[in-house]
Amino acid sequence: MKNVFRIFHSMIPALLTGVMLMGVVACSKDDSEDENANSRSVLVYIAAQNSLMGNEGNDIIEMLAGSSSIGEHDHMVVFVDNNNRSRIYEITRDTKATTPYNLNPVHVYDDNLNSATPIVFDRVLDYFFQHYKAKDYGLVLWSHGSGWINATSKAQQRRSFAVDTSNGTTRMMITDMAEVLRKYPKFEYILFDACFMQTIEVAYEFRDAAKYIIGSPTEIPSAGAPYKQMMPALFLHDTEHKIAKDIVDAYGSYYNSYSDGGVVLSAIKTSEFDAFVDVMAEMFDKYYFLDESKYTNCLNYYQYEWNKTYAAYYAPDEYDIQGIMMKVLNDSDYSRWENAFYRLSPFISIGNCWFSAYTHALMPVDKSQCGAVSMYLPLEKYRNDDYYNYYKEIQWGKLFEGKLKVEN
Repeated sequence: MKNVFRIFHSMIPALLTGVMLMGVVACSKDDSEDENANSRSVLVYIAAQNSLMGNEGNDIIEMLAGSSSIGEHDHMVVFVDNNNRSRIYEITRDTKATTPYNLNPVHVYDDNLNSATPIVFDRVLDYFFQHYKAKDYGLVLWSHGSGWINATSKAQQRRSFAVDTSNGTTRMMITDMAEVLRKYPKFEYILFDACFMQTIEVAYEFRDAAKYIIGSPTEIPSAGAPYKQMMPALFLHDTEHKIAKDIVDAYGSYYNSYSDGGVVLSAIKTSEFDAFVDVMAEMFDKYYFLDESKYTNCLNYYQYEWNKTYAAYYAPDEYDIQGIMMKVLNDSDYSRWENAFYRLSPFISIGNCWFSAYTHALMPVDKSQCGAVSMYLPLEKYRNDDYYNYYKEIQWGKLFEGKLKVEN
């Protein structure tokens, strides 16, 4: 009996140590779960090695100025690619820096990456999700943009998203981006801080990547989003609808309060796409959409004739989707379509005009036909342009390209 007692007594320190370790592990796990229970990590992907270089510094200053809006367990992760070695910064509510120059990067890459390639996009996303786990996530895409149009090596061809001039000129296609995004958790929102990205084609391509796609169908000011004003919305812990609405409101109200310029913005709710596609299919079956004469006075965010007049990149007319449907549908069908569209795109901010870098002038907005989302039509005049056939390769084009060619 004494031997049994001695053996048991000798085991007490080990047992106590084990219990203590279990307690430590349990507490650590609970702490981690508590931290992630109400947390958001937001990645800002800045592809700035192009004509926008220099603006990224000002935007980071704005993010730092609004850092008090970041929650206790939230993180803003900023990937920056300009002329220096590509790097990643972390901004939290406790960050003391006020400029990028006194903000130390948490990760510096070995070289200057080409941020306009899906390989680098994937690499940055992988780092982000490995190091900044949270309950949910946001993504801001900062660079040049032109919607769904294919990025080719031709100098005159439009870009899709991002431009990198580190070794020639590289652009990233939305089909490649969407393929990368399928590997990762769904974002609460994807905000395009880039021109021309709020097209129905882009949003449909990215519908599985985020609950909301937020952006503009027009050119946006070179200064980009007002990050200081947007920070509370980017880190709002509320219903997803409130988050999307507040982002649109904060971005839009900042610029639309000025009389000499503005922005056109919307948020597309991707869970509504299935119902909206059904309505669009019905309308494409019933009506002929390829009569160019119908769109003479349609709200147009990029005019095809600019390609010649302003020596711009080749791009089609970028008509507002609501304007198109108003020109084609009868009143009854338009009312049904409009109901489906407003469920798909419930939040908008529309200025009186936007500034065009092509015309160097303010472009007026006809608010009566502005849905703040553009849509491409494969008109005959585009047949010799590269994107005419590329349209068949994007998911929206695969759904409707055939229907749009049939005249009733």
